Amino acid sequence: MRICALVACFLPVAFGLKFLSYSTIFAPSHVMYMHSLHESLIDVGHEVHVISPIINSQLRLQKTRAKIIYVPQSPEALVYEKFAADEVASNSWLTDGMRSALEPLMQILSAWHGQCNFTLQYPGLLEQLATEKYDAAYSEPICFCGFGIFEKLGIKNTATTLSISSFGGYFRFTGAPSVPSYVPGVLSPFTDRMTFFERVMNTLQCAMIYLVSPMLRDPYTDMFKRHFGEDFPTTEARKLHFIELFLELLERASYHFLNAETLTEFPRVITHKIIDIGGISVYGGHKELDQFPNATFIWKYEKPEHEISKGIENLVESTWMPQNDILNDRRLTLFVTHCGEGSTIESTKAGVPLVVIPVLGDQERNAQTIKRIGTGVILSKTDLANGDALARAIQEVMDNKTYKHKAEAIGKNIRGRRFAPNETFVSNMEFMAEHGPLRQDFAAYSLLLDHYGTQLNFLQYYCMDVFAFLVTTAAAALHCCRLERAHCVPEQHFASVAA
Repeated sequence: MRICALVACFLPVAFGLKFLSYSTIFAPSHVMYMHSLHESLIDVGHEVHVISPIINSQLRLQKTRAKIIYVPQSPEALVYEKFAADEVASNSWLTDGMRSALEPLMQILSAWHGQCNFTLQYPGLLEQLATEKYDAAYSEPICFCGFGIFEKLGIKNTATTLSISSFGGYFRFTGAPSVPSYVPGVLSPFTDRMTFFERVMNTLQCAMIYLVSPMLRDPYTDMFKRHFGEDFPTTEARKLHFIELFLELLERASYHFLNAETLTEFPRVITHKIIDIGGISVYGGHKELDQFPNATFIWKYEKPEHEISKGIENLVESTWMPQNDILNDRRLTLFVTHCGEGSTIESTKAGVPLVVIPVLGDQERNAQTIKRIGTGVILSKTDLANGDALARAIQEVMDNKTYKHKAEAIGKNIRGRRFAPNETFVSNMEFMAEHGPLRQDFAAYSLLLDHYGTQLNFLQYYCMDVFAFLVTTAAAALHCCRLERAHCVPEQHFASVAA
């Protein structure tokens, strides 16, 4: 019996899989999401190694059981860190829409690119990784460096793990079509019920992201070719189809995991490769909160030197708080949030009504999902100058119990799902590592989870050539009938006259 128990203890180690992750340290929500993926795999006995290039050294990091390989900051990353601290925190409140997202986006793209180049040159890193035998690898598809490293190491079983619920230009490598008529784009401030002009704007935004995406990937292609030669990688698929390197690497991913909650996300068309795991970074939240006094407002504020709570008796101020624990405390009445992906999913699962104030990026889209399911109200950040607007929004959610009832009902549904997000993620990653890659023999089009629509051009995909053929055939047939009729009618006329 003791021998059996001893063997059982070592089974996870003996049969555990080894995963490699590429996860840049640049934003709290992204780091927390990737941390949850690492820990989910480790919980069931697998080994996880993480390449962690440091872009923002000021971030508070969680303890982890994964083996972390830190890569120091590049000069470009240091520039971004200063920009994020000085500019994003203030300017994001003063600008709206695309403008508020564009400058931070360009800064982070520069940081990712510079950090990737720095990582590839980091002494001994690739040599160290090459000695390991990884079963599979995963990374966010917003920074493409990881997928190039996976290819260099010969890891064929790969997956993308996106920390937001939607990403523009996804169709090209997931096979999921963009439907701007009823699915808001990643930066769209609209619901799924759009007016004509909103559909025009949403379509233009989706088209812009689709067209810009190759320009974001091209610098990585040039970089990897400089480091590893013009023939990198020497794959038959790239030679056959003349497609760009990193698009091909993303296409080859077996699965695409999205941080989307099915019950609250805008319904959209997906494929077998796309798997929603929204809420994977959310845990139960059952700790006692005795350390906090009974208060009306609890505010996480990162600059205590401003003394914003001075003289306000019913305001508790702190630079950090256990948000998920607070959200799951029954005494909480409502939650005021910027509507980041993590906060949105956490509060929805906890069944808490919301006042949402989107600031930049995908937060506008997340806010519209809250409006759609009726669990909160949206307040524009430009209205915060008017204290009465915030007071009215809070009063509306507190007095109208419909928000609370809907929030509790949806939260109960999410908590009652049969399979937890971490179970879904782990089971699919295990399957891919053991039986992948799930996209093989590209030249023969044995695509497994990929539908053949990804290989069709625009005219073929939307059957425009078929419609053109049918319309032309019908028009030709109709024309022939008219000619025949025109030829027959005069003969009948002359015959009647002769009679």
